[in-house]
Amino acid sequence: MWVDTGRGRVRARTAARTRHPLAWFHSVLTRKRGVAVQAPPASASEVLDRLAEMPVSVWTYGFDHESVRHLGPMAQDFATAFGLGSNDRRIAMVDANGVCMASIQALYRRVIALEAEVERLRA
Repeated sequence: MWVDTGRGRVRARTAARTRHPLAWFHSVLTRKRGVAVQAPPASASEVLDRLAEMPVSVWTYGFDHESVRHLGPMAQDFATAFGLGSNDRRIAMVDANGVCMASIQALYRRVIALEAEVERLRA
């Protein structure tokens, strides 16, 4: 989104790039026009089902102190469940966020359906 300001659009674009270069670069990489959009591999409901089945572990990186703990799936399990990313050794944040967003959408649809069913039963 480009904001028209008194300085004009070109200056606003330049200002955005210089003030927040990482955010600007990320937005350039993730816009639809810069990405080859493919059909989703599964419905949001299927993504939620796969997420529910995926093991979640508590772990520590080898270079961290043993008191530093992390919670999440192993990259290999994530790759097996969703087939996303360039390899099975890392979970890209964009893929993790996409799985979370699809799962939230599926949960929202289920809640709406349950609320409608409750209303139908009350009537």
